[in-house]
Amino acid sequence: MFPIGDNPFSIIICAVAPKIVEEQVALIIHECFVFVWPVLKKSVALEYECTLKQKCQQLLRVARRLFTQVASLETLLQMAMEQAKQLTKAEYCSVMLVDVDRMELVERSGPGHTGLGDVSETSERRFPINIGITGQVIKTGKLINCKNAKEHAAFDPSVDCYPDIECKSILCFPICERSGIIGVGLLINKIGDPYFDAMDEEMALAFSIYCGVCITHSVVYQKIQEAHIRNALTNELVMYHMKVSDAEVSRMLECTGYHNQGHITSLHFNLRALPLRELPCYVFKMFSDLGFDKKFNIKSQKLARFILHVKKGYRDVPYHSWLHAFNVSQWAYAAIINYKLVSQGYYTELQGLMYMVAGLVHDMDHRGTTNSFQIQGQTTLAALYSSEGSVMERHHLAQAMCVLNTDGCDILESLPRREYDRAIILLRDYILATDLANYFKNLNDFKAISYDFQKGNRSHTSALQAMMMNAADLSDQLKDWGSVKKTAAAVLTEFFKQGELEKSLGGLPVSIMDREKCFIPDLEIQFLNTTCLPLFETLCRIIPKANPCVKIIDNHIERWDAARPIFAEVPITAGLSVLLSPELDTLIEKNIKEKERLRLEADAAERSSETD
Repeated sequence: MFPIGDNPFSIIICAVAPKIVEEQVALIIHECFVFVWPVLKKSVALEYECTLKQKCQQLLRVARRLFTQVASLETLLQMAMEQAKQLTKAEYCSVMLVDVDRMELVERSGPGHTGLGDVSETSERRFPINIGITGQVIKTGKLINCKNAKEHAAFDPSVDCYPDIECKSILCFPICERSGIIGVGLLINKIGDPYFDAMDEEMALAFSIYCGVCITHSVVYQKIQEAHIRNALTNELVMYHMKVSDAEVSRMLECTGYHNQGHITSLHFNLRALPLRELPCYVFKMFSDLGFDKKFNIKSQKLARFILHVKKGYRDVPYHSWLHAFNVSQWAYAAIINYKLVSQGYYTELQGLMYMVAGLVHDMDHRGTTNSFQIQGQTTLAALYSSEGSVMERHHLAQAMCVLNTDGCDILESLPRREYDRAIILLRDYILATDLANYFKNLNDFKAISYDFQKGNRSHTSALQAMMMNAADLSDQLKDWGSVKKTAAAVLTEFFKQGELEKSLGGLPVSIMDREKCFIPDLEIQFLNTTCLPLFETLCRIIPKANPCVKIIDNHIERWDAARPIFAEVPITAGLSVLLSPELDTLIEKNIKEKERLRLEADAAERSSETD
């Protein structure tokens, strides 16, 4: 064998079973390659240049396609994955972005772009930022080419591969922009070759530059669009509400009303016992009673202005109004006192403060419609928040932040920067917890945690906070029967208005929104059984003092069950009229007594048969 080389290209000539001596073979080969070698080098160089030109043209086409998709980050990421696969002839591709707030990698995969087949909608996977080959790329900022992925020390199949996929080779590269690494690209299995080569590495790094620029532009574009929408919403809010005057603040602080209603600390308190004009004064008193004003150095003027501003932030809708906000914050106040949430270590004082604040602001600027209505109606709110989920809740949070940032309402201004940031995160988590979709999604986790709750465990505390926020939001179901009926009437009035609006827009409302289909007792029983009862049963395993709540809900279920035959006797469209009828309670009591009489007779007959 005779090597013939010239940097950066070399070949080896192999002469098999020569019939002449070795020195002559070497001489012949060298003389031959005096002519062949230049042609061979030029041919290889030409092939390389042609390949490079083709790849550059491909990159330009990719850049053009990517820049046309900056209006939508989701579409851009899907396009980027598809183009990266084509450039490198990879079998599968994934683009993961860095979530700096949570220190996680986020992978968004869409129809056909991951190589895993079609899915009906965009899905999301999250991973710790420090594991797997992707984690190593994030840490070092350098490309990794694994010819045998499974043998790499950092390989983690949960991050670096897909379920049920045989991962042979991996090419993982960082996606950067001016501020640093914003994500990673992951290419899996080279088609037609056992591994990715040097040309693939060059293409991946070049592609990552275009990809990083496009992602950055897309994020900036979306922020600009959101700013325009927020500006429109803010203008709408300013037009709808008036500012709080100094005179209003003074009147509240100088109010001479009697603000010592003893039952306000009860978990089953009814606001009918209070003059409506003095509700802001009672909210002020709650913060003061808990000592939050002194602990967090909240000035009386600011707290009063904040409360009045929040009050004006609620619309005049049948249920999600200022009265509901007062009820929720009052139950939160009573829970902190009766369950000793702070003194027994369930909450820190900051968590207790934000629990109260969240109860007050959690439904600000509610329009009396559901999240699904906003999304299906393609409203301005849906355009702003639908990609994040919990459309109305995120709007309530935005309005709460607007008030907190208003001059004279910034009740958190005395907090150190770190505590302020933590307070805002707590406020966000509390408000988002009121989305029942989130509640049902997390209910099984809540139940599991309730059997082994550990104070001080961050995830357990977060679960408890979500449950307590849900409990406060649903606390109307813990009042006396008369209040429960009025609450049901208010909620149904709001539902039916939405149903009528949907019909006017050519839609078909679900049965609970349609006064022509909604059988009220069944709806209420289903709501109590599937939503309220599991919540308070779970909660009382963590806080045993919450046990009476379960019994109250059971009693309400019994009353709604006794109301079924009464509602069944009238047209279904007359349900609200029956609910508000003064004779309803008498008929329900009669049905309960009759049911009890029949039960006693059945028990007596059973005992008699056993004796015989």
